[in-house]
Amino acid sequence: MGAFTGARLLSGMTRAWTQGAGAASRYLLLASALACVCALGACAADPTPTPTPPYGLPPLRLPADEAPHDFLTEWWYFSLHVEAESGARFPLHHVLFQVREPNSGRTLYVAQASVADAATGAHAQGERLRIEAAPLPASGDGFAFEAGDWEMSGGAGEYRLRGGAGEYAFDLSLTGGGAPLLHGEDGLVDFGAAGVSYYYTRTRLDVAGELSTPSGVEAVSGTGWFDKQWGDFQPVAVRWDWTGVQLDDGRDLMLSRLFHGDGRPIAIYGTLGSPERGAVRLDADEFRFEPTPGAEWRSADTGAVYETEWRVSVPGEGIDVMLRPLVEGAEFRSRALGVIYWEAGVDAVAPDGRTVGRGFVELTGRAGLSAAPP
Repeated sequence: MGAFTGARLLSGMTRAWTQGAGAASRYLLLASALACVCALGACAADPTPTPTPPYGLPPLRLPADEAPHDFLTEWWYFSLHVEAESGARFPLHHVLFQVREPNSGRTLYVAQASVADAATGAHAQGERLRIEAAPLPASGDGFAFEAGDWEMSGGAGEYRLRGGAGEYAFDLSLTGGGAPLLHGEDGLVDFGAAGVSYYYTRTRLDVAGELSTPSGVEAVSGTGWFDKQWGDFQPVAVRWDWTGVQLDDGRDLMLSRLFHGDGRPIAIYGTLGSPERGAVRLDADEFRFEPTPGAEWRSADTGAVYETEWRVSVPGEGIDVMLRPLVEGAEFRSRALGVIYWEAGVDAVAPDGRTVGRGFVELTGRAGLSAAPP
């Protein structure tokens, strides 16, 4: 799930003025587009379309819907665990946001990436901005984005990612993913007054390629998780706690707690992916996704406090794990969007201490808040 939280747009605009007129105009255009989105309201893979969903929207169709759409908001979100031949582990995330300005049709692309080193505790981030007159055309049933030496492209379970973060750079191929996992109502999630979003996941991608680190170039391999969301919805109007977990027994789990800006709940929902049963929808009373009291990390840069250890249980499915970060200092600070979030690779640890899976936890809306959501 993406990390638009919107509370920092004005500060991002203010910082932009210090970078010169060119940079200021780009960031102000982005802020203007996001403000227009806020004002609008709720306005493998199997290529068979899903049943006609509610909300008067067309059904989700794969692989065609991997391509860009003419909606206000869209993102392609990759979360990876890669490992070098030496055994070094690197959680990595790479995301592309597409935001369309309603009046002009101009489209803004913001690509973000972070790399963490589990052995050293290092965490680095990078960001690229690109503006187009209209959304980029589809590349077959897929997408193709470039910004300088960065690339995100692919479709139908085959992707390429090139990017960088600080002293790290990556060039990775991703394949597979299995049957896509559709969330909510046939791939549609209701954000309440913020609108409705299409949402699906390819949960099991095989990753291979190269990662440049301060110590040199490493051949890496691992597993990836790909989230895709799009629609005429207002991501800046909500905040969330989210996790995606790949369990060693072959099951995959997505859980989300969605809140208004003032902390009132909007939706608590989840999806369990099972090789035998496919996608199983989870309602709020069927699972727990709660932080461990006292387990937290405070950012020296922003003062934001993030809960770092999360209990996840699905009693009816025999799932009970603790999610523990490989690197606690996983805050991402977006200069282009002016938003701040925590995106941490985690291990899933059973009550007996065994590591039984891995995944990511994403927390938004912490910066500037006096307390986390209940």
